Amino acid sequence: MTLTTAFVSGGARDVVGSRWAADDGTAALLMAVFHHYLNAEGLSPVDALRAAQLWMLDPGRENPGSLGGELLRQAERTDLDRVPLWAAFIHQGHPGPAGTRKTHEGGGPDEHEW
Repeated sequence: MTLTTAFVSGGARDVVGSRWAADDGTAALLMAVFHHYLNAEGLSPVDALRAAQLWMLDPGRENPGSLGGELLRQAERTDLDRVPLWAAFIHQGHPGPAGTRKTHEGGGPDEHEW
């Protein structure tokens, strides 16, 4: 059991978490690229994580447009294809696209259905 399992058991639809300790620099880079694919590209969490992992493996990787400073320096590392540096991160939960946000009759937010 992992912390991600606990969140899914508690009702979370999608959880990305680490199964073991990961290198801080590459973990931060993977998560930044993951969030780019999740938010800027609109991918589902499982697809965004997969896209970020494939990006890490690509020796010709380019800045997806959201990296700067130390993250951009991390992206230039030549050892990012070493899977153990960042492969601790997994997705647990719903494998499909995220649901839509439901609202109550008053028009305001009620509950998320993710």
